[in-house]
Amino acid sequence: MIKKILICVVFLMLFAGGGLFFYLDSIVKSGIEIVGSSVLGTAVTVDSVSLSPLSGQGSISGLRVANPEGFESQYAFELDSILVSINVNTIFTDAAEIESLIIMQPIITYETKITSDNIRTLLDNLSEEGSVPADSDVAEDSGQQMIIREFRMVGSQLNFVSALASAPITLADIEIRDIGAESGNASAANAVRVVLQELVASILSADLPGLDELRESVEGRIQDGVQQVEEAVEGLGGRLRNILN
Repeated sequence: MIKKILICVVFLMLFAGGGLFFYLDSIVKSGIEIVGSSVLGTAVTVDSVSLSPLSGQGSISGLRVANPEGFESQYAFELDSILVSINVNTIFTDAAEIESLIIMQPIITYETKITSDNIRTLLDNLSEEGSVPADSDVAEDSGQQMIIREFRMVGSQLNFVSALASAPITLADIEIRDIGAESGNASAANAVRVVLQELVASILSADLPGLDELRESVEGRIQDGVQQVEEAVEGLGGRLRNILN
């Protein structure tokens, strides 16, 4: 009899644990998509979240941030692998504590125009108060505050895109500690703002194509065009000569 009771208890614990896993993963996935899309003013999607409710460790896969309106590239950020460790005791409190958030080998598209670029446009989309408007449908969902003890972005691949040239660029790794700790907590928008500001500084200090390189690229394209025209004219002249002969 006791053995049967123990088996039933173990079965119920496994069932409840499995439901908790699924429930927690769904909460985090939906939260990222809803709050991220709201504060950035563009679509944020996530393929999957796997987070242990016991240890708070897990991963986020396939996080995509669409480019703001007016830019041609499909995505500003493609984050296939994010390692996360959360203090599970704080998940349902007013200020969740993220012990570490590590983005592995992200693909970042930096699309620049004469007066603006897509990353700083995302920064501009963040409200001055660091949260969504009070009358927003997701205002309540975005009220969760957070402290990020360790943030790292490693192995970043930056795709530099402009009207004159495009080039892959290596970015230095980014490390930020204790986001929101000074004030005791930070909204999602404020945390994103801190990361984007650091990213902009990293991009501007990177080895971006200079004026000479841009000039060479333009001259090369012009020369290629001239050569193609010359070859086409020469070919047409040959065909005409054959017809006349």
